[in-house]
Amino acid sequence: MFLRSYVDVARPIEEVEVEMAAGVENWLPDMARGANGAGEKLLSELGFNLGKRRIGRQITVEIGAPKATTGLMFLPIRWRSATESGLFPTLDGVLEVAALGAARTLLGLSADYQPPLGLIGKIADRALFHRVAEVTVKDFLERIGARLAQTK
Repeated sequence: MFLRSYVDVARPIEEVEVEMAAGVENWLPDMARGANGAGEKLLSELGFNLGKRRIGRQITVEIGAPKATTGLMFLPIRWRSATESGLFPTLDGVLEVAALGAARTLLGLSADYQPPLGLIGKIADRALFHRVAEVTVKDFLERIGARLAQTK
């Protein structure tokens, strides 16, 4: 299944690129570092607000090496449940950072995932889970945008 979301950041792309290049702790929401037998891993929270309640879960995030040209940067991103739950899909995507005029930057996230549980999962995804995935991806991107919008 394919997902796409955008958010506008009120900062020039040059400043956003500097923040992102300085390390994920500057822009990945709710970032923490965990350790396992294979070494260090990045952890974050994925979820959405339902009224005054936050529904979320911890995810393991992998960020690939950025590819950049003038006014455009791409970062491969992958996340999966930190608890290795078979009910949570792995998401593979690209975080896009693009100039949107002189003082604004557009963040985009394009991603693919396969619903778990085979045919049953695909039916449930069509009925409900795809909408939940859209909301959580948008929330994740909005939280990245909010962190990047803060001037230091």
